[in-house]
Amino acid sequence: MSGILAAAVMVVVCGIAAGVLAPWLLRRAPEPELDPDETKVPYVSLATLRVGVATGLWAAALATVAVLTVEPSRVGPWLVVSVVGALTCVVDILTTWIPRRWLHVGWALTALAVVGSAWSVGDWPGMGRAAIGVAIIGGLYGVVYAVSALTGRGMFGFADVRLGILVGMAAGWRSIPTATTALVLGALVGAVWGVVAALRRKKSLPYAYGPSIVLGPYLALALGLLTQR
Repeated sequence: MSGILAAAVMVVVCGIAAGVLAPWLLRRAPEPELDPDETKVPYVSLATLRVGVATGLWAAALATVAVLTVEPSRVGPWLVVSVVGALTCVVDILTTWIPRRWLHVGWALTALAVVGSAWSVGDWPGMGRAAIGVAIIGGLYGVVYAVSALTGRGMFGFADVRLGILVGMAAGWRSIPTATTALVLGALVGAVWGVVAALRRKKSLPYAYGPSIVLGPYLALALGLLTQR
């Protein structure tokens, strides 16, 4: 019973943290420099209760998957990514522009969580796995970004590469197969959502790819839980 209560508390804390942080951060997020033909929804206009609630629910959902599938001593990095991932995903959906500072702070917090978890369980090789996870997910998205930029398609932003680095740390900390599965599942979700977005808009326009990157590792966790039964 104590384990269930602790898991529930972690989920609630992640949800509240993300829900409270979203409006606070959006009021303070600097606007990116746009090209003359580009437009975006101002961050400050999204600092609403509705966006806060949506972000909190997203973070709680991700955290729920994490606490159900990851050992308590190893779940720290996943909870950090739940909060940071929820913040970035909601903003990506609403604007397709993710503040880089959010992800830089997310990297630092996730890295600290990996180090803390590795120290608590004596799994120092896990730090190496986390680095490999970054190379697998962040590295591949970096290649996709480079190809996109060279071909002039411009349909893949560098924020997605930063997001790949973030989730790669947590996925790799779990295991290398988790990282590779996360990459595949995230790409599949992104491809499906891209087709749906293109059909709805009737033309090729930028769409939020970030949510699929964040969902990938958590879908990998859920898949691992299902295949064990």
